[in-house]
Amino acid sequence: MKNLFIAAALYFFMFYPTIRCYAKPTAVMSPQKLYQTSYIPENKEEKSVEINNQYNELIAAARDCIIKNDGEAPANYDFSSVIYRSKYDHYETLGYWVADIDGNGINELIFGGYGANPDSSGNSIIYDVYTISDGELIHVLDGWERNRFYLCENGMIANEGSGGASNSSYSYFVFDGSKLQLAESVIYDGAKDPENPWFHSTVSQYDAENAAPISEEAATKLMEKYVYTNPPFTPFAADK
Repeated sequence: MKNLFIAAALYFFMFYPTIRCYAKPTAVMSPQKLYQTSYIPENKEEKSVEINNQYNELIAAARDCIIKNDGEAPANYDFSSVIYRSKYDHYETLGYWVADIDGNGINELIFGGYGANPDSSGNSIIYDVYTISDGELIHVLDGWERNRFYLCENGMIANEGSGGASNSSYSYFVFDGSKLQLAESVIYDGAKDPENPWFHSTVSQYDAENAAPISEEAATKLMEKYVYTNPPFTPFAADK
């Protein structure tokens, strides 16, 4: 079993960059609340129209990047590199989803992709999440090939990433309306302890220095608590 997880860490090193750290958690939202998604009604009220226009601008700009397909970062947008380097990744179909994923009454705009089997659990990857807070557009998260985010059935957001051949992490966040807050992280750090490389932390996404050592079995059970789901992305290619 240990060999299996070492192989997984090596896989992350090959295909998945270093990852970011967030603060401590708040209460976890229920799955029922998560899936009460309400798309933004046009021309219903001034606030909804403003949000709709900002999201429409982002969707149009991301679509242009994918259609242009030249690998150049857009000058006025901070999209994930996956969006403007899509020609280098033929596996995923990139798209967008508008939904209230934290249940606070404000819709989020999510950019992501899914592979050949969109019905497979964990096959939909999130690369960007935007929301509106106090009238301002907020870029909540930015993922890439080796720093992937997933939506969990329990309403949390998971991250899988790696900082090297012997270091990877599996982290789980609460989205509180404008930022991610770390709930817990399972860390694989073979450089810190080659014989017992698994750690658990509630304060750091990837640093095992002050994390608690755990067994491989305990690490597996922690990760199995978080079942990934597949947001229904609208492909940019089908929306031109």
